[in-house]
Amino acid sequence: MNNIWKSFVLIILLMGCASAIDAGSVAMRPGEATAEKLFNNGIGQPWVGGNPPSDSASNSVYSQYSQYFSMHSGSASQKHIEAPKKSDIKNKTPTTVYFSYQMQAMPYTQFQTYATYTGGNSLWIQGSSSWSQYAKVPQGSSLSLMGTSSAGGNGNLYEINPDGKLYTNAYYFYPGYNQINFYADTIGQHILLFVIGGQVSNSIVIDVTSYYPPSNPQPVPTYPPIQTLPPATTPSTTYGDTPVTIVSQGMRGYQVFLDGTLIGTEGTGGDPLDGRFSFSVVGNQNHAVRVYDGQFNYPKTMFFTTGVKKIINVEPGTAVYI
Repeated sequence: MNNIWKSFVLIILLMGCASAIDAGSVAMRPGEATAEKLFNNGIGQPWVGGNPPSDSASNSVYSQYSQYFSMHSGSASQKHIEAPKKSDIKNKTPTTVYFSYQMQAMPYTQFQTYATYTGGNSLWIQGSSSWSQYAKVPQGSSLSLMGTSSAGGNGNLYEINPDGKLYTNAYYFYPGYNQINFYADTIGQHILLFVIGGQVSNSIVIDVTSYYPPSNPQPVPTYPPIQTLPPATTPSTTYGDTPVTIVSQGMRGYQVFLDGTLIGTEGTGGDPLDGRFSFSVVGNQNHAVRVYDGQFNYPKTMFFTTGVKKIINVEPGTAVYI
């Protein structure tokens, strides 16, 4: 009875709250207001809000999201949303997942630990090397969504379209991984989530904009490096008589700062992406070491004895130093 009640409340809220924006509140698009109202009534997650990474309607905007979509070719029409298909992510495991409207990065290995502990349902936009909860794509493109469910079963996939209207699709979701094909046929913001047995997944946001074919195709970079904070400086080379190695089991692609200066990023410039980063310092004095994992800072000032190798263990969310 409790699950039926939750599903009933979800449907009523989705249908009614898109237009019920409080006077004087921060301006939201219809779908954003719906998501915020859902959270205020105890369903789903809080809407992060704010502007997406860029609102410019040019083809260069898509480069950072290029791994999440492909352009439809041919004259045959495509279905807007297709029923879930059982999927296997073997050999297609992402390295990173990006959360919310603000694209907050987390290593997939760390997310797996949380997902195994919490269970439930989750929804992602599937890319070639990462999964995301947000993407900006051109009209006419195709995307692959990935729905995960610990139990599976009959459920509903909800879409809030650009004018705030609700569309409901009843599907069977397989236990494990479900691939859902999405065709970006309408310009505007699309918000999607699904519910199985009263358990609500997170929302994903797909911003569809007018397509501008590129006149001079340029090499497309992958989006974005796992670090999202300062500084935009060139890593400096370190010299010293004392070796130091940072070791992390749960973080990859983190930045390392020494005495306030960026000295490198783990897994780049020839450094293996294995959670280890080595450098050297001048011994018999204190140095400030800071590790940044794309979301949190781990600063520590410590003394280094000349010629004695120092191992620094840092794990996400704990800032443990040895």
